[in-house]
Amino acid sequence: MKSSLAIALLAAAVALCGCATKSGKAAPGADQDAYYDPTAGDVTVDPNAAGFDPDDPNVGAFADPASGNFEDRYTRISDAGLEPLLFTFDSYTLPTDELAKADAAAQYLLNNPQHVMIIEGHCDERGSNEYNLSLSEQRAGGVRDYIVAYGIDPARIQTRAFGEEKPAVPGHDEEAYRLNRRAEFVPYK
Repeated sequence: MKSSLAIALLAAAVALCGCATKSGKAAPGADQDAYYDPTAGDVTVDPNAAGFDPDDPNVGAFADPASGNFEDRYTRISDAGLEPLLFTFDSYTLPTDELAKADAAAQYLLNNPQHVMIIEGHCDERGSNEYNLSLSEQRAGGVRDYIVAYGIDPARIQTRAFGEEKPAVPGHDEEAYRLNRRAEFVPYK
């Protein structure tokens, strides 16, 4: 109940801040064709309605049972060739022109059933730390839900939210901001 209330409050705060609507469609006045519409295709979940649930049994499921350490059980794959999925400003809606990157991550997991993946959510430096952490959680969760819709076991995918703490590139201009608003795909075997 506590996590449901937190998710509801978070969704209301995001809606009031002018972000994309929870339906997955663009905010009023935006180009409606530039965003993923979960009701238009074969995907049966709304990847833009994701929320972090600390009571989810999959949180921390990758850790080694003996040591509790993730790295004791898995090795990071550095040459998977997965590109970060980029988001628009102040949004966790998956842009349709970026969906091929999420599709490639899903295909990677389908082709490598013994591998797991962490999806890392990131923001640019604009906004408060709390807001950026929340937004990065929503970004990572939305991408995770999109990939799970392929039929991949949700226990194979975890999310991490970094907010603005790990920029992909330094800088304080629009190009740096664009590259820092992202979800990274980090596979392990």
